[in-house]
Amino acid sequence: MPRLSLLAASLGLSAPAVDVEIDQVAIGSQFVSAGCLFVAAPGAKHHGLDYLSDALDAGAVAILTDREGDYPVPALIHPDPRSVAGEIARLVNDSGASELFAVTGTNGKTSTAYYLRQLLELSGTPTGLLSSAEQVMGGDSLVPELTTPEAPRVHQLLSEMRAAGQERCAIEVSAQALIRHRVDGLSFSVAGFTNLSRDHLDDFGSMEDYLAAKARLFEPQRCQLAVIHIEDEYGRKLFEALEAPKVGLGEGLDYNYAFDGTSLRISGAHELTLGFAGSALMAKNLALAATMLLAKGVDIPAGLVVDHQVPGRLQLISERRPHVYVDYAHTPAGVLAAVSELSSSYPQLTVVLGASGNRDRGKRAEMARACKAASLLVITDQHPRDEDPAQIRGELVSAAQQGGINLVENPDPAAAIAAAIEATAEDGAILWCGPGNLKYREIAGTKVPFDAIDIARKAQK
Repeated sequence: MPRLSLLAASLGLSAPAVDVEIDQVAIGSQFVSAGCLFVAAPGAKHHGLDYLSDALDAGAVAILTDREGDYPVPALIHPDPRSVAGEIARLVNDSGASELFAVTGTNGKTSTAYYLRQLLELSGTPTGLLSSAEQVMGGDSLVPELTTPEAPRVHQLLSEMRAAGQERCAIEVSAQALIRHRVDGLSFSVAGFTNLSRDHLDDFGSMEDYLAAKARLFEPQRCQLAVIHIEDEYGRKLFEALEAPKVGLGEGLDYNYAFDGTSLRISGAHELTLGFAGSALMAKNLALAATMLLAKGVDIPAGLVVDHQVPGRLQLISERRPHVYVDYAHTPAGVLAAVSELSSSYPQLTVVLGASGNRDRGKRAEMARACKAASLLVITDQHPRDEDPAQIRGELVSAAQQGGINLVENPDPAAAIAAAIEATAEDGAILWCGPGNLKYREIAGTKVPFDAIDIARKAQK
């Protein structure tokens, strides 16, 4: 275990008068354990120091913060604690030994990360997973607190994965993680890019700034090899601007793929055919995952059959009729892709749609208009957070009406999915966009237990 004085010296910080051994690093008092360095940093609503007593009760022996003060434990002072927390956590956990495969983009990150892990496991390499759907460490599956956890938590999980025999890990990396230091101290063997479409403009202001945030993953000091799926103008811009070694996925590029409904064929510098019975929407995510591994030289055995299902991603919840799919789509492009996929496969499609509060309001109308191909749109609540849910629904309703979409409004999500099933013929399908496999809804600052998949299954009976 390193001593606090060694960590201070590595960052050029003044060492406290009292030295202690540091066993772990944590942002968030819920992750503090005995011997921990507690990172008390400014947050959106609170400062980490507001939770200092909780951290001390949990066993913190030192703190890293931005405020001078008379603290009951030794303290390191830095003007931006988050910017150094990742490097400290790397030193404490010795987590640089893991081989990391990262994926970013607007839509498809989770599915690509899942397929990365599955391909590596099928190739004989025990592999961990950090995604917005779940965290897989050894034989355990954990519920993620963020798409990409805070840096100290990432390093801790990687260390525990290695202890469980998983020396590789597939990591989903959000744009927020890249600008908020959550992947600091990590070096990625391969980083992949899915696509870019409207999302998080409340954070980034413009698509250009949103792309710039994503591009941080592919900086040479962070990424050994970039694999870019060029399916939109932003992928092209990113590919052309990259300085790191890069590979393009798409027509006329280093690699391409073809999907016939039962198998996926990768062509280019390497050739590979995989059995895959999923949708075309999911096949392109598998293509990116496979290309990332092939381009890195990973030996993927021929003839593998890949399980297409990713939790909460275009998930068929049962074989009962009409078919019900639950999806995490919460962007205009994501909703459009899911609606297009199912509307081409069923004679009737009913879509259940809500939108989140306290997020990019401008995308709500676009999400509603993305349901144009639906026979019926059922507008409901999702995560109103601190907004008036009726106002959120009203924005969706207005846009759908302007687009001539047949709709009904039902504020209660459980009643909405039941109504959607009732309104849909046996040979049709229902697509519930937004909740995915989340186990909660955010209402007025509280995470209320809510399992859309379980609710939909009960509604089918």
